Amino acid sequence: MSTSTSPRRVAIVTLGCGRNEVDSDQLAGLFLREGDVVVDDPSDADAVLVNTCTFIAPAKEESIETVLAACDLKDDSGVRAVVVVGCMAERYPDELAESIPEADAVVGFAGYPRLPQLVHELLDGGPVPRVVVGERKQAAESTTRRGLPLLMAPPTQAPPEVAEPDRTPTPQDSLDRIPASGPRFPVRVHDGRPWAYLKIASGCDRVCTFCAIPSFRGRFRSRPLDEIVAEATWLAGNGAREVVLVSENTTSWGKDLEGGRDLQPRLLEALSEIDELERIRLMYLQPAELQRPLVEAMCGLEKVTSYFDLSLQHASHDVLTRMARSGSPERFLQIVEDIRALDPGAVFRSNFILGFPGETEDDVRALEEFLEAARLDWVGTFTFSIEDGTPSATMPDQVDPDLALERMNRVSELQERIADERTREFLGRDLEVTVEEVAEGICAGRSYREAPETDGEVRLVSADGEPVDLPLGRTVTARVVEADGVDLIATPEHA
Repeated sequence: MSTSTSPRRVAIVTLGCGRNEVDSDQLAGLFLREGDVVVDDPSDADAVLVNTCTFIAPAKEESIETVLAACDLKDDSGVRAVVVVGCMAERYPDELAESIPEADAVVGFAGYPRLPQLVHELLDGGPVPRVVVGERKQAAESTTRRGLPLLMAPPTQAPPEVAEPDRTPTPQDSLDRIPASGPRFPVRVHDGRPWAYLKIASGCDRVCTFCAIPSFRGRFRSRPLDEIVAEATWLAGNGAREVVLVSENTTSWGKDLEGGRDLQPRLLEALSEIDELERIRLMYLQPAELQRPLVEAMCGLEKVTSYFDLSLQHASHDVLTRMARSGSPERFLQIVEDIRALDPGAVFRSNFILGFPGETEDDVRALEEFLEAARLDWVGTFTFSIEDGTPSATMPDQVDPDLALERMNRVSELQERIADERTREFLGRDLEVTVEEVAEGICAGRSYREAPETDGEVRLVSADGEPVDLPLGRTVTARVVEADGVDLIATPEHA
């Protein structure tokens, strides 16, 4: 516990994915436990934590810009300390400390449990190391190519031999399980909104040639079923009507527990038994690990959404092979068709990388033909990003960035048409919509079709087209009357 008698005001700015959102909630819980105040506006804070993302080059750029903007607040407001945390702090601690001297500290995952103490010492003017990382990170530095690559020129050398990523459990394991006594779910906060991310595992055991996550997030580690259910129960009791299950690879959950992946349907059944929960959504499904019992549970359990977030990355077999992933257009289309046979109303999301080394026009056409046949509801497209230390960074036949961008735009235009057509298929259907936004002239929410912060929304209007008056968190049955791009407009019963 801090010896300070006055509470410190701390703001946490979160970038990146839902897993980072959970980490920020846990960090906020740590500060609240110490008697500090967590504020939304960084300019109102004594200290600002920036939870960074390092997934692709644009995410790195945004992270650095956000850290610099937070540092500017030390001149423009009462902010007295800026601390960099998150994936970028774990992966590039020394480079960040050197390139952004305005930041007061860079803290990797090992420093999370004592972050409040570090911040208090910073605010009190005490000596605090500028870089706080764990032994695992320090040991890895000698074998991992370093650097802070925001923009890298395509390399020409052949790919190097790739060492097996470090598999030592990270301090995130203990953070997911504190406090030692009391309910076995993380110290975290929930702001009362009608949904919440729920992290069911950390790390990844896959060796995709474009991804560096295993090198700094460590091996895949499932959280036990009872801990997940306990946390979900707590979230539901604090206003969450939907939990969104996240991890680096959700379909791996259970493989390292007694019972293995056979536990997956049981997890969904146990979560479905929580009375206050109305909706359970799974994100980040690896198609190579998607098993029939899990699919049947997702399609058959009333509270579990038939929303399949499939991590496909491409459709060409040749590109997938170079990515160290399995699959083909035929295999992926079979997965989609099998799911639709179980539930014709299932919706699908995926992401695709354009411009991967060696990608040809034939590969792009294979992807376009797959999208035409699969008719996915939601698709994200990205150009290939060279990631420091990954095999793809030094593969031959790097695709010119301008050509990769042209291909991405072409595929995005195709998918936009498909998504519009899929949206119109919902006209006349009744959906259960949970209200998540109530403001002047608008009442909007989501159904099973839309994941939070990712997809579209459902705007709720009366029969004469005026926004309805409903409280935040209310779930209503509404009939879809119009499509506006990928958004839906629906009229609730009795409105």
